[in-house]
Amino acid sequence: METKKLTEEELAEAVEKFKKTEEKGSFYDIAVKLYCNGFEIEAYLFLLATWNSSRFQFTKIDIHELEKKIEQLNINFYKMKDETFKTINIDKYKDEIRKIYETLSQIKGVEYTGAAKVMHLKNREVFVMWDKYIRGEEKASYEKLQIVKNGVWQYKKYGNDAEGYLNFLKDMQNLFKNINYCDPKNTFAKVVDEFNYVNITIPTLRTKNNKGKEEEKKERLLKAFDNARGIWEDYDEIDAIRKETKERWQDWQKRLEKSA
Repeated sequence: METKKLTEEELAEAVEKFKKTEEKGSFYDIAVKLYCNGFEIEAYLFLLATWNSSRFQFTKIDIHELEKKIEQLNINFYKMKDETFKTINIDKYKDEIRKIYETLSQIKGVEYTGAAKVMHLKNREVFVMWDKYIRGEEKASYEKLQIVKNGVWQYKKYGNDAEGYLNFLKDMQNLFKNINYCDPKNTFAKVVDEFNYVNITIPTLRTKNNKGKEEEKKERLLKAFDNARGIWEDYDEIDAIRKETKERWQDWQKRLEKSA
């Protein structure tokens, strides 16, 4: 099937849909706030607890190992500090990207999906997040996706290694190369993730899970978040952020109960 060009209207529609349907979206903003306020490791753990909960809840992340690895990788990240997703030459920086991804993905509890999330939070201008559905690990579900039916996206299984992530970044650059959409609140790399999440992850999950399983997943997410909150007990400076987080969780639970 010939690939159909993605339009700015389709991207804008996906971004709006993300804002309306993805309750966890606001927690990304909190993770960014933590990062920008100097709580870098806490920001990574928060994002992993809320957006990579399936791994986070079952695997205890060695915080000191994560901190040590990030410190070692700072020089690699620094080389791309002035780059953006749309203009970066992936081949020019392939060694740096490979080093970063391989190092982070080897940390238990971070792994493949989490590595891309940490990379994105470290450099939100360049790195695009992914998950196993976007990587193509659920082939049987792909033929049912509207994005595949209309020719915008063709099935491709990316390896969960560094080469797979490099290929993914190149393909995303190609898919979105003619799009001039600008979101004043998010980087273009984040917008790409929102498009993929709305058009691949959400519909795939809906075909796999019934309502009961969705509620069970959210309950597991809440527990994972509770486990992560303990890392901030010694930081009085971010009490306001913790309060805001708690209020958003409570609002989420109320909406979940109402929908049930």
